[in-house]
Amino acid sequence: WAGAPQPGLGGIAVQDGTALIKVSNDPDFNGWVEVSEDEGYLFTNWEDRPGGMSRLHLIRTDEGRWVVQDNDASMVDFSAVKGTWVNCFGTVSPWNTPLTSEELYFDNTVNWNAPGQGSVQDLADYLAGEINTDYTVTYPNPYDYGYIVEITDPTGTPTPVKHFTLGRYSHENAVVMPDQKTVYMSDDGGGVILFKFVADTAGDLSSGTLYAAAVTQDTLPMDAAEAGFDIDWVELASASNADIESWVDEYDDVTTADYVDGANSYISDQQINDWAEAKLNQDLDESGSVAASPFADDRPAFLESRKAAVKLGATGEFNKMEGINVNQKRAQASVEGDGEQAHVYVVMSDIAGNMLDSEGAIQLTNQDARCGGAFRMPLEADYNVSRLEMVELGGPYDPTDAANTCSVDGLSGPDNVEVMDDGRLLIGEDTGNHENNMVWLLDPKA
Repeated sequence: WAGAPQPGLGGIAVQDGTALIKVSNDPDFNGWVEVSEDEGYLFTNWEDRPGGMSRLHLIRTDEGRWVVQDNDASMVDFSAVKGTWVNCFGTVSPWNTPLTSEELYFDNTVNWNAPGQGSVQDLADYLAGEINTDYTVTYPNPYDYGYIVEITDPTGTPTPVKHFTLGRYSHENAVVMPDQKTVYMSDDGGGVILFKFVADTAGDLSSGTLYAAAVTQDTLPMDAAEAGFDIDWVELASASNADIESWVDEYDDVTTADYVDGANSYISDQQINDWAEAKLNQDLDESGSVAASPFADDRPAFLESRKAAVKLGATGEFNKMEGINVNQKRAQASVEGDGEQAHVYVVMSDIAGNMLDSEGAIQLTNQDARCGGAFRMPLEADYNVSRLEMVELGGPYDPTDAANTCSVDGLSGPDNVEVMDDGRLLIGEDTGNHENNMVWLLDPKA
């Protein structure tokens, strides 16, 4: 950063490092990249706008203490990818690179360049290289944010790569299967989607095919404690990072000066509909005809992934889909026939909204669902999954108990999940419905 002093832990600096925007107090993910039994690098996400990630070089002493090495603690430089947005949960890939998730939480792009978007203006400050109020030149492009970012060369010079191929939405987490091609991704927020990506080449996420889940509930309605769904995967499109980045660049020059109330400076809902109609050869909006696509490419699938997925038939009714994870050893043994059935686990912190109504593909009952729950998906021979089922529902839920609205004897707001070698789960809470957040050790066989 041109010789500028590095910001401290959690410090979010502007793009050229000359000023500090904020110091984040919101760590969300720790990823360990091992060098040896006694040495490694700890990567930590800082969940802010703009987001950040720190790296600490740790060595274990003869006394067994882990010590941060002098002059080897820093924030990752994201300037080459125009910064990051709300670095949430993450994983470490099978080839030992951290994957940090941009949790977009900006569902309607039409409002991105409306005046007064404070968090977007923080990104404008970041890009401008100074704290100012003139965003006519350096206003952020919304399609630069909302992706999985891989940190390559993690033990040398950490270099971020945004994988546009994995879609743009509120990424909570992405977990790569042992085949190094199949990736499952959770989407945080309301009315969200379970996604899958299959890379063209093992160990390389820069090109491949994006899918979204269409689910069929076992019965309608159904008690959330017994919830089960069959999954069909809807193919959205195939592309490479280079392809998608060229589409993103077409929106670089849009600023607040282009905003018109009731208009759209970006990809509109009508354009998404017309793209989907042309792709499916169906009249989706009952206009009386099948529209021609406004694009010569599949940009809606990667830049407006939620809306595009729903238009193609995926289920956009999940709520607060949080951590998703697998145990690599158990998964590989299961798929190769050398071990017991392994699962991909995903937790949802609040099973509410479209999941608890009486419409659509998901219609669950039971107020304890407001405390969230843990689901699993059995791995099949090719690392596909076609089934989602409840493992542990939180609660009981008691809205009259202000301190512990969800019973302390059960989950509340499950957020991060880790699958241990013996198949048990570590689940971390992020909740206001327990007086004290807890970490749970859950045995799904018990």
